[in-house]
Amino acid sequence: MRKIIFAALVLSNFGVFSSAWAEKACFEVQEMTCATCSLTIKAAVKKLKGISEVKVSFEEKNAMVDFDSQKINVTEIKKAIDGVGYKATPQECKKSKE
Repeated sequence: MRKIIFAALVLSNFGVFSSAWAEKACFEVQEMTCATCSLTIKAAVKKLKGISEVKVSFEEKNAMVDFDSQKINVTEIKKAIDGVGYKATPQECKKSKE
Protein backbone atom coordinates (compact mmCIF):
# COMPACT_ATOMS: atom_id res chain seq x y z
CA MET A 1 0.00 0.00 0.00
CA ARG A 2 2.83 2.41 0.80
CA LYS A 3 4.32 1.85 -2.67
CA ILE A 4 1.02 2.78 -4.34
CA ILE A 5 0.67 5.96 -2.30
CA PHE A 6 4.30 6.89 -2.96
CA ALA A 7 3.86 6.28 -6.71
CA ALA A 8 0.71 8.43 -6.79
CA LEU A 9 2.51 11.27 -5.02
CA VAL A 10 5.48 11.10 -7.36
CA LEU A 11 3.31 10.98 -10.48
CA SER A 12 1.13 13.86 -9.30
CA ASN A 13 4.24 16.03 -8.97
CA PHE A 14 5.01 15.40 -12.63
CA GLY A 15 1.51 16.38 -13.75
CA VAL A 16 0.28 12.90 -14.66
CA PHE A 17 -2.88 13.24 -12.60
CA SER A 18 -3.33 16.99 -13.07
CA SER A 19 -4.24 16.65 -16.75
CA ALA A 20 -7.89 16.21 -15.73
CA TRP A 21 -8.01 19.97 -15.14
CA ALA A 22 -5.81 21.00 -18.05
CA GLU A 23 -7.74 23.05 -20.57
CA LYS A 24 -7.01 25.14 -23.61
CA ALA A 25 -8.59 28.50 -24.41
CA CYS A 26 -8.26 30.39 -27.66
CA PHE A 27 -8.96 34.06 -28.28
CA GLU A 28 -9.18 36.39 -31.22
CA VAL A 29 -7.20 39.45 -30.15
CA GLN A 30 -7.98 42.80 -31.73
CA GLU A 31 -5.92 45.98 -31.63
CA MET A 32 -2.50 44.32 -31.92
CA THR A 33 -0.39 46.63 -34.09
CA CYS A 34 3.11 45.16 -33.78
CA ALA A 35 5.08 42.14 -32.61
CA THR A 36 5.67 43.77 -29.22
CA CYS A 37 1.92 43.57 -28.60
CA SER A 38 2.12 39.79 -28.57
CA LEU A 39 4.94 39.92 -26.00
CA THR A 40 2.88 42.25 -23.80
CA ILE A 41 -0.12 39.92 -23.90
CA LYS A 42 2.02 36.85 -23.24
CA ALA A 43 3.66 38.49 -20.21
CA ALA A 44 0.30 39.58 -18.76
CA VAL A 45 -1.25 36.13 -19.08
CA LYS A 46 1.86 34.26 -17.89
CA LYS A 47 1.63 36.16 -14.56
CA LEU A 48 -1.68 34.50 -13.73
CA LYS A 49 -1.78 31.44 -11.48
CA GLY A 50 -2.59 28.21 -13.26
CA ILE A 51 -1.19 29.13 -16.68
CA SER A 52 1.09 26.49 -18.21
CA GLU A 53 1.63 27.86 -21.73
CA VAL A 54 0.76 30.96 -23.75
CA LYS A 55 1.15 31.36 -27.49
CA VAL A 56 0.29 34.70 -29.08
CA SER A 57 0.44 35.40 -32.80
CA PHE A 58 0.55 39.00 -34.00
CA GLU A 59 0.19 37.83 -37.61
CA GLU A 60 -2.92 35.72 -36.92
CA LYS A 61 -4.27 38.09 -34.24
CA ASN A 62 -4.90 35.30 -31.76
CA ALA A 63 -3.80 33.76 -28.48
CA MET A 64 -3.85 30.18 -27.24
CA VAL A 65 -3.57 29.49 -23.52
CA ASP A 66 -3.13 26.17 -21.70
CA PHE A 67 -4.35 26.44 -18.12
CA ASP A 68 -5.45 24.59 -15.00
CA SER A 69 -9.22 25.03 -14.69
CA GLN A 70 -8.98 24.46 -10.94
CA LYS A 71 -6.92 27.65 -10.58
CA ILE A 72 -8.20 30.02 -13.27
CA ASN A 73 -10.94 30.35 -15.88
CA VAL A 74 -11.42 31.79 -19.37
CA THR A 75 -13.06 34.97 -18.05
CA GLU A 76 -10.01 35.80 -15.92
CA ILE A 77 -7.66 35.19 -18.84
CA LYS A 78 -9.79 37.45 -21.06
CA LYS A 79 -9.69 40.18 -18.39
CA ALA A 80 -5.88 39.99 -18.30
CA ILE A 81 -5.66 40.46 -22.07
CA ASP A 82 -8.23 43.26 -22.06
CA GLY A 83 -6.43 44.82 -19.09
CA VAL A 84 -3.27 45.49 -21.10
CA GLY A 85 -5.16 47.32 -23.84
CA TYR A 86 -6.43 44.68 -26.26
CA LYS A 87 -9.85 43.21 -26.96
CA ALA A 88 -9.96 39.44 -26.51
CA THR A 89 -12.86 37.40 -27.81
CA PRO A 90 -13.02 33.72 -26.87
CA GLN A 91 -13.21 31.43 -29.90
CA GLU A 92 -13.11 27.74 -30.66
CA CYS A 93 -9.57 26.39 -30.79
CA LYS A 94 -8.51 25.10 -34.17
CA LYS A 95 -7.21 21.55 -34.28
CA SER A 96 -3.50 21.32 -34.95
CA LYS A 97 -2.27 19.61 -38.09
CA GLU A 98 -0.10 16.87 -36.59
